[in-house]
Amino acid sequence: GASGDWKRNAGASSVVRRSLVQFCESPPPFVKTNIRVLVLPAGRQRLFFLPDRLLVLDTNGYGAVSYASLSCETNSTRFVEAEGVPSDSRVVNQTWRYVNKKGGPDRRFRDNRQIPIVIYGELALRSSTGLNEHFQFSREGAAAELRLAIAGLASAP
Repeated sequence: GASGDWKRNAGASSVVRRSLVQFCESPPPFVKTNIRVLVLPAGRQRLFFLPDRLLVLDTNGYGAVSYASLSCETNSTRFVEAEGVPSDSRVVNQTWRYVNKKGGPDRRFRDNRQIPIVIYGELALRSSTGLNEHFQFSREGAAAELRLAIAGLASAP
């Protein structure tokens, strides 16, 4: 969401609510398969990467999206990381927790510490059937690698 108080948000123009997720290997519940399936948690949903389609499980049941109809957009973004910096992230700058108009530290705050600005990769997965998920990757190039893998699945016979 938009940040109306840039001074108390380290100069950031928007605030992101996020949670830590990572790929794991798990078959979809109630589906029998003889292959290893990667799954990516996405809030209330879980995305299962099958060879021919993306299987989406949420509280209402399953949905399927063909890779050809899946929109994958990648980007790099600068992120003010107030929490810990992942070991595979690249720190590109520093800012202050409380910033003055010129970008320096606001001296009115006693506990004003410097916090890192890192580069993250972003991936947006969308479909015309309602899938709309956004992910940040701690390693900048990882999102583009996943997009290429999905494009390879889309072009497979």
